[in-house]
Amino acid sequence: MPGLARIALLATAIVLAVALGACGAQDSAAKNDYVKQVNAAQTQFASAATRVKQEITKKSSARQDRRTLDGFVRTIDTLVGRLRAIKVPGDVRAEHGRLVAVLADHGEEVTQITTTMRSPTTTGLEDVQRKLGAATITVNANLTSATASINSKLRAK
Repeated sequence: MPGLARIALLATAIVLAVALGACGAQDSAAKNDYVKQVNAAQTQFASAATRVKQEITKKSSARQDRRTLDGFVRTIDTLVGRLRAIKVPGDVRAEHGRLVAVLADHGEEVTQITTTMRSPTTTGLEDVQRKLGAATITVNANLTSATASINSKLRAK
């Protein structure tokens, strides 16, 4: 996974923190709590994505890679559950829903990629790595877009 993935997620957390600074005194505690929870989830996602990058190598076996990706999917599922449980400020409910959907869709995509590793070939493993890289780029772009929408709404209030 490209280093860009980590940078994008960290930038997203900063964007949400800046958005919080733009909030007025009213509802600031609730929005602050919301931003902290979203940032924590994104930080955990970035950490898990970094682990995947470090553990899936040319020297790792298909079995090790499947185990790594299965763990990644479990982390994503946990984060999706945590994000769904957050008390979301009313003015960003739709945007938050998009953020949750982006992450949930990525979990499904990684599950599909993992499934293709059940009977791997050398070419198949290279294809898996290519698909995983593409999926990472896509999820980071979508997460950045979703959090930018949240930021825009929070800043507007």
